[in-house]
Amino acid sequence: MDNPPAAGRATPAGAWCAAAAILLYVALLMGVRLGLSPFLEIDEAQFVGAVDLRLVYANSHPPLYNWLVRGALELSGGHWAIAVTAVKGVLLAATYLLVFDAARRLGGLTTGLLAVALMAFMPQISWMSAHTLAHSVLVMAAAAGVVNGVVRLATGPRWSAFVIIGLATAVGALAKANIFILVIPMALAMLTDRFWTQRLASLWAMAVPLIVGVLAGPAVWAMSQALQSSTERIEKLYRVGPFAPFDVPVLGLDGLISLAVAFIASAGIVAALTLCYGRRTPALDEAAGAVRRLLWRTLALALGLSAAAIFATDISSVHERYLTPVLMPLPVVAALHLAPWRPWRIIGVAAAIFLAVPIGMSAMKAFDNHRFARPYDVLAAVILPHVPGDRVSIAAGRESLAANMAIAFQRAGRQAWVEKDRHAPMTPHGLDLEPGEGDPVPPRPGFCALESLTVTAPMQNQMGRPMTVRATVSERC
Repeated sequence: MDNPPAAGRATPAGAWCAAAAILLYVALLMGVRLGLSPFLEIDEAQFVGAVDLRLVYANSHPPLYNWLVRGALELSGGHWAIAVTAVKGVLLAATYLLVFDAARRLGGLTTGLLAVALMAFMPQISWMSAHTLAHSVLVMAAAAGVVNGVVRLATGPRWSAFVIIGLATAVGALAKANIFILVIPMALAMLTDRFWTQRLASLWAMAVPLIVGVLAGPAVWAMSQALQSSTERIEKLYRVGPFAPFDVPVLGLDGLISLAVAFIASAGIVAALTLCYGRRTPALDEAAGAVRRLLWRTLALALGLSAAAIFATDISSVHERYLTPVLMPLPVVAALHLAPWRPWRIIGVAAAIFLAVPIGMSAMKAFDNHRFARPYDVLAAVILPHVPGDRVSIAAGRESLAANMAIAFQRAGRQAWVEKDRHAPMTPHGLDLEPGEGDPVPPRPGFCALESLTVTAPMQNQMGRPMTVRATVSERC
């Protein structure tokens, strides 16, 4: 079958209207984010001082997100909030559009809308990705691209499908390694299904490894040569978690429980809806049936193999965000099952949830100890007169504190860099910061203390709680 089914061609005006609604919603999220604060959330702050276009960065992340932020910084004139918001906005829009298009090709406009609606019930996608996650948003968009490419492989021309799969896999490899928890099980599921082996029997299939090798190969090779930096986050998998009482020697029983809880928290509502109301499976053509079969098998293999690996390697902690790429097939396949059962009721509830996201983001600033409400500008204004010279290097135990204070100094007209920025010029003076009351902050090695002070300012929200920072001004000695 080399032509899309009738459902995929139906109501082009409706499809364009749906795409426009998705773009307007993402624009709303971006506008709210920019209106809340010129400063950065914790995942956004990690890029300050780490956008120098290298292949290997600290914290185990591949380099693509850093590169995208660097490009956005250049286009925005160095405005950090605009840069990180633009990158995330593009990735969120891509995720929703790719999922919508995949489901629409299989079941028509309503199924496409339903697939997007089901993502509202997956908090890692609808909530966490909108306001805090970074690399996970990139790998989520890549996983949506893989799913979209697979649907195109079943319903349309093979060459474009293989190109999309290759590009999406390469982007995923340059985003986070957990893209392969989706890609490898999907490849195994394809090889055990006659429909898919026939679709793979094409010279265009070679485009996938070629594209991945050319685009992602250099970064993967560089990361393999710098294992200390590229694998440092693995230790988080072995940290004692909330299910430690269930741990047994050598085996990851507590990790299995953590995986189950992460799945329920991320996709439990969608899975429950599908189980309870998706049993009346609609009649599907051969291509849609093959996609549905493949996506369920991919999910089963990905979760099963992950569970086996966790159990065998004694992993203790699985965070919900680790499952994000694995779960991207779920809204598409669940939409196929739920389309005959009151789809517009689900879409209506989902619309309310999506609209609650920007309200929730605003409420966090207004009533919580959130970084968007922290008075970095006020603190910087008090500290600035105590820092001699026009250039300063800022360090802090918390990466977000150093990054946001550097931005505050820059907003006040002072040249400031974070300590980890290896391309920053040599600065004669340093500023070491720590939150809260306590003893003076010791200067970093190579610097001698000039002055220590404690600064307090009220949070810039309805609560107005005080925020205290200890600062030590130093010079090279």
